[in-house]
Amino acid sequence: MHIERLDFENSPYLGVYGLATDRVLLVREGLGEKKLDVLRDVLKVPIIETSIMKSRIVGIFAAGNSNAILVPWYIWDTELERIKGLLRDFGIDMEVVPFKSRLTALGNLILTNDRAALVSKEFTREEARAIGEILGVEEVERGMIASYHAVGSVGVVTNRGGLVHPETADEEIEWLSDLFGVDVYVGTANMGVPFVGSCMLANSYGVVVGHLTTGPEIVKIEEALGFLD
Repeated sequence: MHIERLDFENSPYLGVYGLATDRVLLVREGLGEKKLDVLRDVLKVPIIETSIMKSRIVGIFAAGNSNAILVPWYIWDTELERIKGLLRDFGIDMEVVPFKSRLTALGNLILTNDRAALVSKEFTREEARAIGEILGVEEVERGMIASYHAVGSVGVVTNRGGLVHPETADEEIEWLSDLFGVDVYVGTANMGVPFVGSCMLANSYGVVVGHLTTGPEIVKIEEALGFLD
């Protein structure tokens, strides 16, 4: 299966608690083996259970792609060393970079795949350039989606496709598709929630959505993320 429904202790907001890339999944601690098995089966990458700044909202604080993961500058040393150590144990050569900025909700403010990154206008131009260099992307832009600065909350993008807030204008869709090099669609999850990035964990291999996501929403998510033949 390339798509499954799941909840994290009855919460359907999976993207708040994790970050999926094509090489690794960072996820909050304490989920239980059955749910970890679902995540492994669908996303097909090793899992690192962790906290960031002693918080379980890993997906709000961390952003990344196949090349690197950005975490807040204030991450605890023990957390950083745990993530780096487990990446080495898994044989994954991937940077984990504490990013020095007044902004800490990096997962909410950065939307990226392996080709490009869109970062909130809350970042300075210098910070945006630095983020692009760390992520190793061809292009980095500062901007908004559907008038929201939290581009990582209102969108999800992989190397196969993208899904964004339903109020995103047609010209924005075209711009995002050109930027990320994939087809981008509008949609919702969890029975109409427009903040799709907060509702799911997705990479090029699969997507795990919140358990409240309806059948029609799942069809649109599959289409948007490139899983319909």
